[in-house]
Amino acid sequence: MDFSFSEEDDLLREVLRKYALEQLLPDYASWKERPFPREKIEELGELGVLGIRIPQEYGGMSGSFVSLGVATEELSRGDFNVSYFLQLGTIAAAILGNGAPEEIKSEWLPAVASGEKVLSFGLTEPSVGSDAANLATMALPEGSDFLITGEKASITFAGFADACIVFARTGGPGARGISSFFVPLDLPGVSRQVYSSAGGHLSRRGSLFFDSVRVPATNRIGEEGVGFVQAMTAFDFNRSVIALACIGTAMQAMDETILYTKERTTFGKPLAKHEGVAFQVAEHLAQLHAARLLAYEVLSLADAGKKHTAESAMAKWLGPKFSVEAIHACMLLHGWSGYGTDMPFSQRLQDVIGLEVGDGTPEIMKSVIAREVYGREFAAYK
Repeated sequence: MDFSFSEEDDLLREVLRKYALEQLLPDYASWKERPFPREKIEELGELGVLGIRIPQEYGGMSGSFVSLGVATEELSRGDFNVSYFLQLGTIAAAILGNGAPEEIKSEWLPAVASGEKVLSFGLTEPSVGSDAANLATMALPEGSDFLITGEKASITFAGFADACIVFARTGGPGARGISSFFVPLDLPGVSRQVYSSAGGHLSRRGSLFFDSVRVPATNRIGEEGVGFVQAMTAFDFNRSVIALACIGTAMQAMDETILYTKERTTFGKPLAKHEGVAFQVAEHLAQLHAARLLAYEVLSLADAGKKHTAESAMAKWLGPKFSVEAIHACMLLHGWSGYGTDMPFSQRLQDVIGLEVGDGTPEIMKSVIAREVYGREFAAYK
């Protein structure tokens, strides 16, 4: 077994950590009050991170899943929410690249890679989250078009995305009746609502409403009825990317806390000399390290074209869980100053908790693992 990274990935880590700490971290808390600038998204495009998994012929890097993990982990040290741009860019590369017509790929994939355009992923609905196979949004054929009607809820980038991959029902009940469509969000009949949330302010999470939105039949991505499979395939790799985003944020908090506990003295000695403090740090470092290795194992399996559904669910459960616990401990070890908004711990905690939910709750992750172990005939859901 080889636990090392390539020279290219080591260099990528070095460059992006410097960028994250110098260019992202100072503004991390400011997106509560102002929108994330488009020029900053384009700056990420210039770094190449938005198109890591987009093929070179469409302006991307044709990079590995492991490289995507490295980029996500390092950028999340500066701003957890920047990882969403990498996640959605990679999902676009996977779904559009494997099923969209050439005119959509040639127009939109280079724009995503450069940061000129931002895509969203429209699966969740107000009453349909974990049970995504029962979504209600409809895509009805009319001549050479489809009319899409419904609401997509809790959508990352709902407030400013340029287009959305929308999952809608084109057939009967269940997963096999779902197809996916590429929908520009400037079309007539599209409206938006941005939520007020405890965290994730940069992402402007919210609802997208589709009122008989007309799209050409050529905007269907792939064959009819394959939409649910497309979504689940994207989840398989993205769950480990989410884990690394959480872990990168938590490791930055740990590094800051290690430095603080070396310098802060109580009862005549540094905090780090108190076992009650040092043992907490040791415990969280061990858990984060284990979750990190699991996430990179998943990405290595994805690069090798091997099945990784159970391992990805494990990473998605443990990465956010251990990260939330570690950041919480860091906040407490800093005392009242750690609880204050002039330090980043409370913001990190709120942001990472959001991805204990997004892309699958802990309960669903455990259900996925159990289903993979026992077989579908023993699944709690079908």
